[in-house]
Amino acid sequence: AAFCGRITCIESFQLPSQTSRRSTTSSTRQWLSSSPDNERFSREVRLREEAESPFRKVRYFLYLNIAGGATTSLLISVARIAAALSGVNTDLMDESVRNAAIDVVGLAGVFYFWRQDQLAEESRLKRATKGAELAKLSVRASKALLDGSLEEDELGSGKSSAGSSTFTTSLASFRRQRGIEKRVVIAAAGKDRIQQVLAEAIDLQPELADNDLVVVPVVMPQGVAPVLGDDMSQPANVALPVTVGDSWKTLIDDEASDAISQGVSIEEEGFCIILKKNGRVGQRTRGIFLNNLVGNVVARKEAGMDVKNI
Repeated sequence: AAFCGRITCIESFQLPSQTSRRSTTSSTRQWLSSSPDNERFSREVRLREEAESPFRKVRYFLYLNIAGGATTSLLISVARIAAALSGVNTDLMDESVRNAAIDVVGLAGVFYFWRQDQLAEESRLKRATKGAELAKLSVRASKALLDGSLEEDELGSGKSSAGSSTFTTSLASFRRQRGIEKRVVIAAAGKDRIQQVLAEAIDLQPELADNDLVVVPVVMPQGVAPVLGDDMSQPANVALPVTVGDSWKTLIDDEASDAISQGVSIEEEGFCIILKKNGRVGQRTRGIFLNNLVGNVVARKEAGMDVKNI
């Protein structure tokens, strides 16, 4: 009778059924594979991010399997602990408690690494989205930027008017193998500071040209191009924003908000966004120092370092 009672007690603490385990695994899979909101990022941006981090999905798969196994093991340990507390198989109590503790620590570790991977993925997606949005912005640049051997119609999105010394194109045209390979320096500041930047750009025209740098000045807080005086022609290595709706203002305002949160005086100091030749955001700087940007490229050249991908 005692033996039968013992069996009855054990049966009351049955292991999770196959259906229950499938449900747990399904929930775990949904939890682990949850990526940043799909609506926030385009399919093209997601595919690009996956190409840059091909093993992230593999890690997600490992997290899923480890978490599924740890969850199943934890449920078994909890069932044994509950049985031991009821007086059944009390000799397994210590082992079950240790196993449960290990499972909890394992799940916490999986969650931590999964969360770090997800944050890194979201950060990459945000950067890629920002780069794609910047690439669509239009500028008016001097025809002096065009290589003599390059026909304007090869720029694709480039437009120019007959007899004009400038042409209109998107920032995407400055990417490598797009027609004009340049590093784009978006300089945003107040009106007075931007006028100083223009004067500096004129003085540094040879250096800017030698190091493939193009300056795009943006007057804040309006998010528009500076007005050139009647006695000032557009410098060869300066491209002026072409305002279409609030496209420039919207993007620059987002960057300005981040800069302000870091204590940057937008109108007096300003900030820079440097786009590499591959179109990605290379860096952001507090203040606008064209001399330093030129010096950085020159220093890399002199050190024999790569300057094609910066």
